[in-house]
Amino acid sequence: MADLIKRLWTAIVLVPILVIALFVDRTPWSILALSVLFGGLALDEYLRMALPQRSLSGPAATSGPEYGLRAFMGVIGAAVVALPMVFGAGRVLPPLLMFSVIAVALVLLSRKHALEQAGRHMSVCLAALLYVPLLASLWPQIKHHFGPGWLFVTLAIAFLSDTGAYAFGRLWGKHKLYPAVSPGKTWEGSLGGLVGANVATLGFGSAFLLPELAVGHAIVLGILGSLAGQVGDLFESMLKRSHGVKDSGNLLPGHGGMLDRVDALLFVGPVVYYFAANVVFAGGMPS
Repeated sequence: MADLIKRLWTAIVLVPILVIALFVDRTPWSILALSVLFGGLALDEYLRMALPQRSLSGPAATSGPEYGLRAFMGVIGAAVVALPMVFGAGRVLPPLLMFSVIAVALVLLSRKHALEQAGRHMSVCLAALLYVPLLASLWPQIKHHFGPGWLFVTLAIAFLSDTGAYAFGRLWGKHKLYPAVSPGKTWEGSLGGLVGANVATLGFGSAFLLPELAVGHAIVLGILGSLAGQVGDLFESMLKRSHGVKDSGNLLPGHGGMLDRVDALLFVGPVVYYFAANVVFAGGMPS
């Protein structure tokens, strides 16, 4: 019960902020600011989990939590989220990613105290860049290109899929889905995720916010979005298990860390964006 109350208080704080950013501010800039903030927090949580730590004692001691490297990656991550929205992804994203690789290499070369860890640091930093900021950069672009309703449905797919999976799993879950990664998840819960996602695409989408989304397309999008979100959830569970942590952080009471909250959304975003661009608006982007 205490955990449920914490979840409700977190929702009471975050939901009005998201609604204002989605529907009150008709521009994409408030969503861009939230994407930079939430993506940056999730990125830092991943780096805290994944960066190899060394002893804080002895002549070759490092700073332990790697504050400097994490701060640098935060700046790079913010650029990857924000600049494609400002200048256009096709124009800015390829050179931005290329120069990010060079910048990370230069920073690691300058860290003489951690040269023996440089290979692992490089792998973690580049993986983090692709995993969180690159995928999060699509959130504001969904609103910018297709409208606030599409981003709302994107959020609804991720969160209602998670809610449906939890409800079906608690009520009927018997057959384990992937116990080596997440012992609590079941095939019945996965089916509930598909149901929840279709509530989002049909109920909030076709019937309400997105009249251009045909019923058949809504069902396909619900299935694809739910599957992508469940993969994102399992993937983060695998990362946490491999790094020996229960939650990515404790920022959100009742939810864990920011990465715990957006793990599915990171994977749902690309599905919605490219489904809208190549199926629903195949004849051209909406004006």
